[in-house]
Amino acid sequence: MTEKETFYHLAWAHGEVTVRAVGGMIAPVEFDLGGGRRISPLHVAPWKPEGLSPLMAGLRGEWPCLPFGPARVPDNLPAGWQARTLENGWDHGYCSNHRWELVASSDSVLSLAIELPPGDLVERLERHIRAQADAPAIEVELVIHPRRDAVIPFALHPTFVVPKEGVEIVGGSYAAVHTYPMQAEPGVSRLRPGLVASTLKALPAEGGTTLDVTRLPLPFKTEELLQVADCKPPFVLRYAAQDAEVLLDWDATQLPDALLWISNGGRAHAPWAGTHYALGIEPDNSCFDLTSVATPPEIHPLAKRAGLQLRAGVPLSIAYRLSARAL
Repeated sequence: MTEKETFYHLAWAHGEVTVRAVGGMIAPVEFDLGGGRRISPLHVAPWKPEGLSPLMAGLRGEWPCLPFGPARVPDNLPAGWQARTLENGWDHGYCSNHRWELVASSDSVLSLAIELPPGDLVERLERHIRAQADAPAIEVELVIHPRRDAVIPFALHPTFVVPKEGVEIVGGSYAAVHTYPMQAEPGVSRLRPGLVASTLKALPAEGGTTLDVTRLPLPFKTEELLQVADCKPPFVLRYAAQDAEVLLDWDATQLPDALLWISNGGRAHAPWAGTHYALGIEPDNSCFDLTSVATPPEIHPLAKRAGLQLRAGVPLSIAYRLSARAL
């Protein structure tokens, strides 16, 4: 029998936030755009929780991943990549699969925390979710309390709604786009692996074609992972049918890249069932989502993306902002 979920809530003049205790996952978030118009841009997975991991049972919205990546080495790791073991055991880390406790709340702030196991490199994580008093926006701060010196791959994991009427990536500059080193979903993914492009509008695809991934959903089923390098946020999503834009802003000096997860109905197995559509824009310091389980060749252009530099006893703060505006 599935344990009853716990959620925390925050409402203010310009919106409302719900936070899942497991993973500290933020979603849904509703922003009030004025004139009775609201937008809820963060994705909530549609499946039932039975038989799934804590992370997957209530997959939704945004949460911090420490370490970022799977708990196991992929079967199709390409030549030149070396498997490695980062003491973990949980997809996207212990913090993504366990309950965060509410430690303080007010009319404008929710503060959560989680204590990590004694052997973990990090002792404690805190999340402070602050509603902006005069705007449809939230500011989120993560505070990492390291036990020991370490370099750990890390990412935030904002996942956005992809409605049938579409969403478009209209803002957010970057230096290059790197395709995943292997097929993100074997036998399904359309992008050619291990290549570099200058724009999301023309990525190298099968058959010598190019693929524009700035307008979703795509007209065919696929799953794709890309690393957008040297970002200059904010990234802007346009929901034209709702006459709204959603902005994701973060400190690119800490998290220089963003992993794009394009889930476009390409996973046929449970619980995805070929019906899952979402867009992840995941600010990261990692080589894709693989640094926790594999080391790339030294010549790989993202080889130096090893993770956050943590110092024992020195808290590290990471912040981002999610907001909406009417067109």
